[in-house]
Amino acid sequence: MRKRHKEKLKRKQRRIKNRVTIRTLFLLIITLIFNTYAWFTYFNTISANITAHVDKWHIQFKIDDEVVEREFPIAIEHAYPGMANVEKEVTVLNDGERDAKIDYAIKSVRIFDDVFIASDQMSSGDTVPTGATLLRSSDLINKIENEYPFFLSLETANNNNTLTAETEAVLKITFTWDYESGDDEKDTLYGTTAYDFYKANPGKNAIELVVKIIVTQNEETASTSEPEPEP
Repeated sequence: MRKRHKEKLKRKQRRIKNRVTIRTLFLLIITLIFNTYAWFTYFNTISANITAHVDKWHIQFKIDDEVVEREFPIAIEHAYPGMANVEKEVTVLNDGERDAKIDYAIKSVRIFDDVFIASDQMSSGDTVPTGATLLRSSDLINKIENEYPFFLSLETANNNNTLTAETEAVLKITFTWDYESGDDEKDTLYGTTAYDFYKANPGKNAIELVVKIIVTQNEETASTSEPEPEP
């Protein structure tokens, strides 16, 4: 009798325990469902009410209506005192929403047989030709402007080199060698060098440059994007 009573008691305890376990699981599932729904609703509400505007940034370069890369070559076929000016115009189109600053650098130049490379403008994977002289771009520009009887000038239409959004500017590159540059010794030296170069290298360009245009965002006019207000 006592044994039967104990077994009955155990069965009752097991039923109670099972009910508690099922109830606990049920409450846990309900809690998870409500928490998940609340998170989903909150996330979607935040996503729907915050809309950030990202300004478009796009610059394009053209020479003679042909799209070119920001690095492009310029070739001077013949160079001699009194030659006609060689001019090249690069159109810089800012079809984005940010104002831009325009600058330039000479990446490399070959003047007859002498090759100069701007070390600070080289990209990964670029190789330096054998015998080339490495200089900084600013030093290379200074060398061209002061050590030769010919001149290379690069200038934009506007003085402050600023290109506002949705406008374009023209970068004008001009190579000149006046008949009398004011330095007879240099004129004679490089005139003779040019003659000897043409004789030894028929069909080869006298001077070749790679010009790199540098366009950066004008931070002074950069707009700050803010969330749009809720309707």
